[in-house]
Amino acid sequence: MNSSELKKATQSELKNEIASRSTDPNFYAALTFLPNPDEVLRKMNRSQEVYDAIMLDSHVIGDLRSVRSGLLNFERRVNPGGESSADLAAFDLCSKVMAGRPDINMQWDDVVWNMAQAAFRGYRVHEVIWKRDGVHLVPDRVIDKPNRRFVFNNDNQLRLITRNNLIEGEALMDYKFLLSRHMPSFENPYGVALFSACFWPYTFKHNGMKYFVKFCEKYGIPWAIGKYPEGTTIDSQNALADSLAEMVEDGVAAIPDNGSVELLAHKSSGNLPQERLVDLCNRELSKAITSQTLATEIQGGGSRAASETHREREQGVNASDRSIVCDTFNQLFAWITELNFKGAMPPTLEFFEEAEARKVWVDVLKESREFLDIPTAFAHDRLQIPQPKDGENVLPRTSASSPKPTDFNNNSCPNCGAEHEFANDPSDNITALTEQAAQQSDDLINDLAEPIVALLNESNSLVEFREKLDFVYPDMADEKIGELVTLAMMTGYLDGIDSAT
Repeated sequence: MNSSELKKATQSELKNEIASRSTDPNFYAALTFLPNPDEVLRKMNRSQEVYDAIMLDSHVIGDLRSVRSGLLNFERRVNPGGESSADLAAFDLCSKVMAGRPDINMQWDDVVWNMAQAAFRGYRVHEVIWKRDGVHLVPDRVIDKPNRRFVFNNDNQLRLITRNNLIEGEALMDYKFLLSRHMPSFENPYGVALFSACFWPYTFKHNGMKYFVKFCEKYGIPWAIGKYPEGTTIDSQNALADSLAEMVEDGVAAIPDNGSVELLAHKSSGNLPQERLVDLCNRELSKAITSQTLATEIQGGGSRAASETHREREQGVNASDRSIVCDTFNQLFAWITELNFKGAMPPTLEFFEEAEARKVWVDVLKESREFLDIPTAFAHDRLQIPQPKDGENVLPRTSASSPKPTDFNNNSCPNCGAEHEFANDPSDNITALTEQAAQQSDDLINDLAEPIVALLNESNSLVEFREKLDFVYPDMADEKIGELVTLAMMTGYLDGIDSAT
């Protein structure tokens, strides 16, 4: 295809959607809206209230509380989108919005959780109510709305169900409704609802629970069997039965002298079928919600490696849920930036864990010190450790700082404690440095050898010496060992240069 043909194609076919619903033979073209393809809701002919019932299951709500805790335990921060004055101004305004409340009786934690519920219900919608704050237009309220109020049209655009339009809904105005979705697609713009996968385990569990309770009522209490002699009248038989019924409730019964009572207990071994059904359904519910089972239902025993694998899967799912929330907040920040700072880069929301963030910065600072001069104030700020004030007690450092590398360009030896003048001949300087480093190494070796010599003098046998040797080296200073290794490497390096010259 040459340039002219490409230009013509760009102006026609390439710019238009071909595989649309209007050309789909399996789509009823008269429909102007898309029914929710959720199989559970369609077959039950019910709305989102079926999901509300699933959510109230004791096992499900326990898993949801765990997911919510894992979500809200992370810290949140707003990061600037750029470094220009407009970018930073947008960052300050969005940070100010996040410092307030999303509604009178709501916290941002509630909004975060409602957005994260898109994973369980397929999608969630929040309406933004704007207000004028000085010269800026900012969100006054961010309110979650029920899913039953919304529908998608043929172009996968969200529409609002109103009294005037109960079927197709009405078009939404810009900057008004925030949409959070879980695994949406062209075929299913409503997203995939995890509660839909919970429907059948939830149904079978509650049916099994009903018969399990009946079983416990019928066989959990021993049967009281009353025996009466032949010829007993019907009235006496009824009186005996009434006494046995009272015995079940009160544990006391009055029977005739010529009668007898026998307690027949039902014996069973292992888990009952109804109990196994309930346990199976609980595990299926946990798989759908948290992608793991060991943290909620431990059957028999489990290895530590398996439990850690399940935990990693759950953490991966939680990270995916946080990305849904971040995308929705980033859309809100983009609206704030676009309405107030044209052309600025909008800020973004980030979830982070305090302990992990500090550990990452410890590694970064440790490695960066090899080639960068890092201000102390910057390190304290990243690690969120305040600088000690004058005279303030501080915790002692657990390890000595690493020896400084020798600067061969200066006529000094940092590990020697004193400066020395050398001759102008480079070979003489190298020889002098080699001798000085070797002398320092000999001194350190003598210091390290003193405990060994003392141990040899104190030991009566080689076995006793070997047993006590392990207790000698842990007491030696790490600083001496570090200096010894540094000087040994430097001595070997200088000695090689000296031999070559």
